[in-house]
Amino acid sequence: MRVAFLGLGRMGTLMAGHVLSAGHDLVVWNRTPGRASELVARGAHEAEDPAEAVRDAERVVLMLFGPDSVRDVLPKVAGAAPAGALVIDGTTIGPEAAQEFAALVANSGLRYVDAPVAGSTGPAAEGTLGVLVGGSQQDYDDAVSLLHLWGAPEKVRHVGPVGAGSALKLCVNQGLGVMAAGLGESLRLGRELGLDRSALLDVLSMTAYGWYLAQKRPMLDSGDFSATTFSLDLMAKDLDLAVSAAGELPVTAACLAAAQAALGSHAGEDYAALSGFLADEG
Repeated sequence: MRVAFLGLGRMGTLMAGHVLSAGHDLVVWNRTPGRASELVARGAHEAEDPAEAVRDAERVVLMLFGPDSVRDVLPKVAGAAPAGALVIDGTTIGPEAAQEFAALVANSGLRYVDAPVAGSTGPAAEGTLGVLVGGSQQDYDDAVSLLHLWGAPEKVRHVGPVGAGSALKLCVNQGLGVMAAGLGESLRLGRELGLDRSALLDVLSMTAYGWYLAQKRPMLDSGDFSATTFSLDLMAKDLDLAVSAAGELPVTAACLAAAQAALGSHAGEDYAALSGFLADEG
């Protein structure tokens, strides 16, 4: 299969690697040069622009920063990809944007599914991500063999029409952001009450925070959030999308404000920095 993969960030590079490992013809493009060297060494071709990347593609995978990035790139895809090509959009964009993008490419004879992923760099490297797919049954069926390259088959789900995957992904990331902020305030409360931080984390690990702390406690213990798996920048973007989609989400809006404040000292770092910021800086 001829696959174009646009967007080679932390996740995209790992996901594109699985396409190569499966033996597909792969053309890659990234807005910032220099990200494709490892993939090119393994046999991928690096395009100079999106139009070149998709010119002969049967499948076009987008793994970009957010809806504005897709809005910039997708017209170039629609103007160059062959009729009938299937766009698989892994970007977290929100349901309204997914419907907008599906309509845009349909005008050029292309097909579209929104297929954001659940998980970070570890599952991406292992090919065990969750994938939440919105689109027609036919388009899902045509996309699923690729989705199984980076997603565990039991975690690749067709959840409804175009936009449904993006809607579900917003709910997932909204929950992660609120959890990170809540833990930060629990740690701040413990500090104000004179509790030992290590003992507090031990006990909080037995509660609903256990899943989060199993991954992020080393960062919280050290105060070093530089080993980014999912960035605070992306978390702030997704919390903003959630608030914009629903309008009245006061708790989420407060977490968004905290995430935006934390970006002042933690831009580019892991989203666990939100917990550290609220515990010790905010």
